[in-house]
Amino acid sequence: MSQKKQLTFLEATAIITGYGIGGGIMTLPFLTTKTGLPVMFTLLGLGFFISWIMHLMIAEIIIRDGDNSQMVELFQKYILKNRPAIFTWIIFILIAFAFLASLSAYIAGGGKIIADIFGLPLIAGQSIFYAVAAGVVFFGLKALGMSEKYGVFIILSAVLVFMGGCFSVPFSLKMEVLGGANNYLKLFGMIMFSFFAIFSVPQVAEGLDHNRKLIPRAITLGIAINAVVIFAIIIMTTGVSQAVDEVAIITLGASLGRWASITGSVFIIFAMLTSYWSVAYALATVVEERLKIAPRPSWLIATLPSLALVLVLSKSFLDFMELAGGAIALIVAFMVMPLYNAVRKSARVTNPDFKLTTLGTVAFQALVVIGYIAMAIGSVLPK
Repeated sequence: MSQKKQLTFLEATAIITGYGIGGGIMTLPFLTTKTGLPVMFTLLGLGFFISWIMHLMIAEIIIRDGDNSQMVELFQKYILKNRPAIFTWIIFILIAFAFLASLSAYIAGGGKIIADIFGLPLIAGQSIFYAVAAGVVFFGLKALGMSEKYGVFIILSAVLVFMGGCFSVPFSLKMEVLGGANNYLKLFGMIMFSFFAIFSVPQVAEGLDHNRKLIPRAITLGIAINAVVIFAIIIMTTGVSQAVDEVAIITLGASLGRWASITGSVFIIFAMLTSYWSVAYALATVVEERLKIAPRPSWLIATLPSLALVLVLSKSFLDFMELAGGAIALIVAFMVMPLYNAVRKSARVTNPDFKLTTLGTVAFQALVVIGYIAMAIGSVLPK
C-alpha cells in the first residue's frame, strides 16, 4: 500500500457502496418470491433506515475520537481499556477471521465466473481474480477509492442495460402479500447484509479527513445507491419471469437472452471485486495498526491467506467459513452500541463536525439492536 491520500466525495461514496454490494444480492429476487413485493418494499425501507443509523453512529464515533482508528483499536481504547490485552487480541483474531472468510468467498465465486467465461481451469480463474483484487489494495487508499468508483459505475451500467432489456419482453409484477415469518426474516437478513459496510467507515473518514462534514453524506449516498441497486434487481427479475431461480442471473439470462447472462456475470464479478477491495483494505489497515508493521507486509498478511484457503479447502468448508464470518461480523455490530455511548461520554473531541441528535437516542439505539438481531436470525434460516 502506498501513503495515505485524500479521497473525493464520489470515491468515498463508492467505498461504502462497493463493500455492501456483493454476489449475495442476486439471491434477493428469489427470496422476494416467498414474501411478495409489498413486504419487500417494507423490509427494504426498514433495512436501509436501520443500516443508515448504524453507519452514521460509527461515523460519529470516529469523528469524535479524532484519530481515524479502526474498529479494533476503538474497542480497545473505549471498551477494553481496563481489561487484559488478551481481550483485544481475541477481537482482532475474530475480525480477521470474518474478513478472511469473506475474502475467500469472493475469490471462490469471482474466480469461478472468470474461469467459466474464458474457458480456463478453475485455479487460473481464481488466481486472476486474486491478482486484480489484491493488486488494487497494494497501491493504497487512493487506488482503492478510484477503483471502487469505476467498479460501481460498471455495476450501475449493468443495471441500466438490464432495464433496457426488460422493455423487450413481457413484464408483469404481482403485488400479493405472501406469508411466513421465516421468509420475512431471511429476506430481511440478506437485505441487511447487502447494506453492511461498517468496516469501511474508517476508510471513508480517513479519506475525507480534509472535510469531515462530507463523511455522513458519503455514507448516506453510498447506502442509498445500494438500496436502488437492490430494488432494481428485484423488480427486474420478478417482473420478467414468474419462476425465479435462486440466482437472479439465471432468470435474467433465460428471459432476456445470453447477453443478459454475460452482463450478469460482469455485474457479479465487479460486485465481488468492489467488496474484496474494501474488505481487504480494511483488514490490511487493522493488521497494520494492531501488529505495528509496515503497509506492504500488512497487505500480504491481509490478502494472500484468502487465495491459499480457496486453493486448498473444499467448497463446503468455504461456505461454513462464510457463515461463521458473517456471525462474527454481527457480534462486532452488536458491540457498536456500547462503543457509541462510551465515546460520546469520553472522547476528546467534544464538539464534533457531525453528531446524531434524535437518531442517537436510546429508542433508535434499541431499534438498531433489534434490527441486527433479526438480521442474525434471518442469516441462519434455510432458504
